[in-house]
Amino acid sequence: MFDWLIKAFSEHNCNVKGVNKLNIVTYHRVSDTYDITNPKNIQYHEFVNQLSWLKKHFVVLPLPLAIELCEKNALPKRAVCITVDDGYRDSYDIIFKALQAIDLTATFFISTEGLERGSLWDERIYHAIFSAKSSVSQIKVDGVIYSLKNQQERINSRYMLTELAKDMTLYRREKLTNSLYTQCAVEKTNNNFLNANQIQEMHNAGMTIGAHTHGHPILAQESTSCAFNEIKKSKDILEGIINSPVNYFAYPNGKIGQDFTDEHIAMVEKIGFNAALSTDWGALSDMKQDRFKIKRFTPWDRTEFRFAFRLANNYRS
Repeated sequence: MFDWLIKAFSEHNCNVKGVNKLNIVTYHRVSDTYDITNPKNIQYHEFVNQLSWLKKHFVVLPLPLAIELCEKNALPKRAVCITVDDGYRDSYDIIFKALQAIDLTATFFISTEGLERGSLWDERIYHAIFSAKSSVSQIKVDGVIYSLKNQQERINSRYMLTELAKDMTLYRREKLTNSLYTQCAVEKTNNNFLNANQIQEMHNAGMTIGAHTHGHPILAQESTSCAFNEIKKSKDILEGIINSPVNYFAYPNGKIGQDFTDEHIAMVEKIGFNAALSTDWGALSDMKQDRFKIKRFTPWDRTEFRFAFRLANNYRS
């Protein structure tokens, strides 16, 4: 009923002075059903709905093709790309399978430490807290007590500690997660990440594989040499898996000027990426200016009209 309105609104917003702008949407984790311990995760049926709305109201393109068309000023109106960050197993088990079912593609930005350790730092915090026995009622970090007395307090403590650790250096994060495992009396055995065979299968099926550093650090918190090695290592490992160039990079956390700077943009270019993506909200119109700091968007609405309208409105930013 409102299809014509969304199309007209999108086409009006996406064209600025003869240049069509590109929307790139971001996803992270998708759960089969509602998970009380992961209330912020999008659920499978919601994700499938959003894919169908993207396909219905927009022109969904693979990221490499969209970048190529942007370079030629030949991007169609209402163009959208789908990206997925981090590389957890639901990227294969749920997201990849859902994309295939509806005949869409996405770019998966993978932090390669997860291939070696089975998880990244955020999942290790989750695993320690929710695997702790009921007799563990609290933990202490930097002199602050975090309660584990009940399910809700574990959820709250998990998210508070995740926010605390997010801005830490890799070294401090490692100390934190090791401390949590010790205090919670939990062994480091969880494996919830993609493996090399799955990445290869996704690549062979037409998905684009991108790099997301090795250990998912905030690049601006690390030394120059550490940041450079983190970026390059992820590219090298993934290229060894898919036997093809990895041309696209996504900055961890991804806030321009906060999580990465011009120094890191220069690293990404020097290492040989074709483009790099941030998490700041916006749309792409100027490839020359924004090639290594492309903005993305995360529509969260659960109804078709609100989802499509919000994404259409993002072309204006």
